[in-house]
Amino acid sequence: MLKRLLREPLMHFLLLGALIFAVFGHGSSENAANRQIVVSRVDVDRLAAAFSRTWNRPPDPNELQAQLQDYIREEVLYREALQLGLDKDDSIIRRRLRQKMEFLFEDTVPTPQEAELRAYYQSHIEKFRTASLISFRQVFVSTRRGNAAEPDAQQILARLVADTPGAAEQADTLLLGQTFSRTPLDRIAALFGDDFAHGLAGAAPAHWVGPLRSAYGLHLVLVTALEPAAMPPFEQVRPAVEREWFAERRSEAQAAQYQTLLAGYRVTVQDLAVATP
Repeated sequence: MLKRLLREPLMHFLLLGALIFAVFGHGSSENAANRQIVVSRVDVDRLAAAFSRTWNRPPDPNELQAQLQDYIREEVLYREALQLGLDKDDSIIRRRLRQKMEFLFEDTVPTPQEAELRAYYQSHIEKFRTASLISFRQVFVSTRRGNAAEPDAQQILARLVADTPGAAEQADTLLLGQTFSRTPLDRIAALFGDDFAHGLAGAAPAHWVGPLRSAYGLHLVLVTALEPAAMPPFEQVRPAVEREWFAERRSEAQAAQYQTLLAGYRVTVQDLAVATP
């Protein structure tokens, strides 16, 4: 008799229902409260505002209803996922929650007073110094010429210094271009290398110099203008000062809040392998 009952599909259904009921405890008062979803007026307004930001118009009744149904679906699946423990041992979820906590820490940083920003500017003034700007022309000689590259470069340089017509026509093509205008020196270093940038910075304006070496080859260079690094007034760089101020204060707030939270935990690191030299 019992074996026959266990083979019945209806009995399988009842047993599965009982198992689900036991796992999720739908009959408990605690879970009953947790299984109530209230969509407030604030939630509705927020969903409508999000729709308006995306589509540049308010939603019609059908569109708003679709937004509400999607919100309810998300809330149901979110709660069920938590009950199943799907948030555990998930590095992406952990990282996102950590970020949200750190954002909460950042919210504790107040808006700076003008005097604070000016004081920060004065104490970190080198952060806001403008980079040197350089303008130059170049004539390129490729190292693909082999052993002839260096002699050819010296020969072309002599013709450039003598202002010989057609001297630059003996050069090779460089895709980066022949002329650079008001370019920061660190940008030049990134393009051509530190040695090239240092040689360029030491070149006398209005005089052909070279050959300067880079990863591309040999360069004959005429510096046409050099604007040295300068210290702009506070008013000119105020937005940058405020950004730097906030970045530093937020970092300090995060560190302080974390230490406060950490003090409430007892941390034990087990079986830490120590590397031997």
